[in-house]
Amino acid sequence: MRFLAGITVAVLSGLAAAASSRSSPDVFILQAKQRHQDPSSSSLPSIPKEVARHILLQRTSRDPYGSDLRDIPSTVEIETAVDFITKFGKSPAPLFSSSETNDASQLVVLLEGTTAENAGHLKETLVKADPAFAAFSISDPPSATANQRMMTLFQNLGIANAAQCDIASAINPFSSACWTGKSSVVKYDVQKSPETIPALLDNLSRLLKFTIAGDLEAVIVFLPESSRASKINNWSALAAGDLRRRQEAETVLVSSSDEETVVSPATTQAPSSSRAAAFSKAIPQCFGTFNSCMTQTANCTGHGKCVDKYGPTGKSHCFTCSCLATIVQTDDEPGSRGRKTVHWGGNVCQKKDISVPFWLLTGFTIVLIGAVTFAIGLLYSIGEEPLPGVIGAGVIRASK
Repeated sequence: MRFLAGITVAVLSGLAAAASSRSSPDVFILQAKQRHQDPSSSSLPSIPKEVARHILLQRTSRDPYGSDLRDIPSTVEIETAVDFITKFGKSPAPLFSSSETNDASQLVVLLEGTTAENAGHLKETLVKADPAFAAFSISDPPSATANQRMMTLFQNLGIANAAQCDIASAINPFSSACWTGKSSVVKYDVQKSPETIPALLDNLSRLLKFTIAGDLEAVIVFLPESSRASKINNWSALAAGDLRRRQEAETVLVSSSDEETVVSPATTQAPSSSRAAAFSKAIPQCFGTFNSCMTQTANCTGHGKCVDKYGPTGKSHCFTCSCLATIVQTDDEPGSRGRKTVHWGGNVCQKKDISVPFWLLTGFTIVLIGAVTFAIGLLYSIGEEPLPGVIGAGVIRASK
């Protein structure tokens, strides 16, 4: 009996340890404005390495990130992957703003070779600082070879690769030695450099000051020692060159949380800044259901409605935004009668359609130029005509 009890205790302890290791977060995101946590979920999401790769690239990319989601595993729906990228990715700039001077710098720290012994205290400290820092776990962490290839990809994309920087300089976005732009990526092997994690703990308060001030957003990725010799030799099944391809499977990143702004499709109000800020969703080309289309596009930005592209007789459903016209007030006084009709376009009806005013102005200009040219030509032709005979006889000099 004691022998069986001992085996039972050992098995239960092993299961508890395994469960603890599975629930232990691999990725922490430190930023001033934390994402809203789902109160119905008590555990962190576990996402594939391909989705994690898109999150890191979206955060560090200099240009608006168009993600080719062909490498997402078939076990994960595209809409679910898009939700993860939107939730854990970088908050985009305002819709009509081209300035990035006020954007927080993006730092990615890859800690390779971590274990419960060397990284457990750092994780506990981060959770104590703010439980919202714990973001998600990577379900299938790749090998050291894949991590090195990932660093090469960052370098090829022009993202600063501060491999030789120490922790104190790497976390400082104002350091010219480790930062050449708004993004930086560093990778440390904590087995070869065991002083890395203690140094990160010593500089954690300084790192938090940068994040609280809005100067920096940091992503710390704990890559377990057990994955070093994994057979997964790439973060993605696609080649690195495929990142820049723009095909039909590509999605377009627009702005943040449609959950905060819900707009009625029949609204006639002018687009506000809050509505423009509601677009940081990655919008697929098609949606499988009407509800997903309305939710992902914030009711087509309030400027249209979702319709089935193939109609009710189609073999598959493809819901897209059909843009409508809106009527807005042109005067400041609410009771005034000054109104104008605004037409909308774009994949989520987020752009003003100025084609009608453009062609009206162009047509009017062409007609006006034609009329003026015709009038000048008519006057010139009249001036070139010979005078009548009677008038000509009165001006001819008499011969002597």
